[in-house]
Amino acid sequence: MPRLVDHDQRRAELGEAAIRVILREGLAGVTVRGVAAEAGWSTGSLRHYFGNQHELQAYVVRATTDALRRRVLPRVQRPRTEGSVVEQVASIVEELLPLDAERREEYALWSAIVAWERRHPPEGGSVTWNDQRALHRQCVAALLGHEPVRDAGQATAPHPDAEVEVWAALLHTFVDGLASQLTNTPGEVSPATAGRLLRSLLHAVPRGPSDQRAPDHRT
Repeated sequence: MPRLVDHDQRRAELGEAAIRVILREGLAGVTVRGVAAEAGWSTGSLRHYFGNQHELQAYVVRATTDALRRRVLPRVQRPRTEGSVVEQVASIVEELLPLDAERREEYALWSAIVAWERRHPPEGGSVTWNDQRALHRQCVAALLGHEPVRDAGQATAPHPDAEVEVWAALLHTFVDGLASQLTNTPGEVSPATAGRLLRSLLHAVPRGPSDQRAPDHRT
């Protein structure tokens, strides 16, 4: 009898092989020939699943996005009960910064996804950008004293408090820049420096919902 092939398992193996290629060569290295060699397959076997490089890279981007979510989300969502709200939020945001080998690897994968989305803009906007903005929105909302959003779909929508949106945008931009500096100029920005800068910004976020804070009379 012919041996049954678990196609889902084989696709998963291809995704893992492609991730190794991305980390070594970037997304440009994800070719039918290159991934086949990494997976120990023939190019003919790989073409059974993907007709061309574009199809392969599109699949790899989706598989990489899913893999990153599986790796990062448990760390982001773990319970945090100790320390100030700023410290708790900082420990969440730091999961997106390339502060160690594991997170530098994840940052390289996020960068590959962004490069793909830049060349092939998704209809609903960047998945990576939306995921990260939702996280920053939740973090700022916590600092401002709002109840956490339980529904994942609601977390990607603008917050009713306009100030949450402003500070979420500032935090998102700041973290992107900090991640870039940690990667591109590590001699100038160390992980310790990055941590201090992040906490300085978080301390600048006003406390309590905007409709409950005392008015600012400094005019």
